[in-house]
Amino acid sequence: MRYFILVFLVLTSLFAKDFKIATYNVQNLFDLNVDGGEYKEYIPNTKSQWNKKNFNKKLTNIAKVIKDLNADIIALEEVENLNVARELNRALGDKQYPYIYTFFQKNKHIVGSVVFSRYKVANKYSVKVDGYPRGIHVMKYYLDGHKITMFVNHWPAFKHGYSARKAYAEKLKSLLNNKEEYVILGDLNTPLRITKDGWGKSLRDVLDSGNFDKPLYDLWYEVPPIMRYTHVYGRIKNALDHIIVSKTLFDDKGIEYKTNSFGVFREKYLINKYGYPKRWLLKKKKIHVGKGYSDHLPIYAVLQTKPYDKKRVNAVTIGYLKNMFNDLMPVIINNIEAIRVDKYATIVGDGQSQIKIYLPDDKFVKGKKYDILVKKIGKYHREMEIKLCKIIREVGK
Repeated sequence: MRYFILVFLVLTSLFAKDFKIATYNVQNLFDLNVDGGEYKEYIPNTKSQWNKKNFNKKLTNIAKVIKDLNADIIALEEVENLNVARELNRALGDKQYPYIYTFFQKNKHIVGSVVFSRYKVANKYSVKVDGYPRGIHVMKYYLDGHKITMFVNHWPAFKHGYSARKAYAEKLKSLLNNKEEYVILGDLNTPLRITKDGWGKSLRDVLDSGNFDKPLYDLWYEVPPIMRYTHVYGRIKNALDHIIVSKTLFDDKGIEYKTNSFGVFREKYLINKYGYPKRWLLKKKKIHVGKGYSDHLPIYAVLQTKPYDKKRVNAVTIGYLKNMFNDLMPVIINNIEAIRVDKYATIVGDGQSQIKIYLPDDKFVKGKKYDILVKKIGKYHREMEIKLCKIIREVGK
């Protein structure tokens, strides 16, 4: 305990407020009307047994997930139209959302996206991706007085090839302003890691998202590798749904990402004994049996504004920091010296140990001493390094 000293930091907002966001592919939620764009197995009252009984069961099951998830803003993929979105909202009972925002194309032969929200959107629009029916949906909110943009996505499936997802990644990247606060979420139909056949390149190589070393931070890195999946096909688990955030959600200004709040909503009723999602079941001849939820699991994260208050933060040595975990952040390291400074990293030391700060946001000067706030750590080639920090003060000033 000799390493711990209580210090006090003044944060920037008057009241703390949390905003839970989520995304959930609900696996083809159609109504019981014939509009001309239904998949064959969703034409009502035919041999497929898409009838009132099975429709109500599907609504009830999906509504249970949404109620239990209890997000403030949730993006839903694979919803047929506004009519079924309203019926789903009614099925939430006293948990109904005051705002429903829809994104449907004139082409009725494709399911769209819906956003249920407890907050009124300031502006929303869709951006077309040339050659593809679904757009990228842009939603601008003012949460607790702070502006944030959400990009709602549903990218083409694996069968459509890399070029299709590349087109979406390129279009999305062109919309981003890295001086603003934003969140990218939805079913990107792209795994976290690049597979042997190149699946995943649209995220890593085009959009340039990944762990905290990348310009865009994919929140999947907040959970252990074994838990990184929302979808299973042929016993292969993949993280196809994503919440990706801008680095401006870590700058102590406006809205912040709440560290380690990301998760997969994996309640027991949603998964089987192998951990696979209990998908909405159809027999081989595409006949509904009235069981299951979706072939995807929902994911969620929490955004927050910070309170004007005195927060106790532990001060530690570099040696102690190297044995800590991110759920214990933030911490302070006092009186450290910048030993080496180059384009990509700064090496700091406290007389007993040294550690690298990768791509520091603040400017360090070789030979000077600082007190720093460490917000995120991680390993690179088995060596612990600081991924995110902020200079509190230059020692002696």
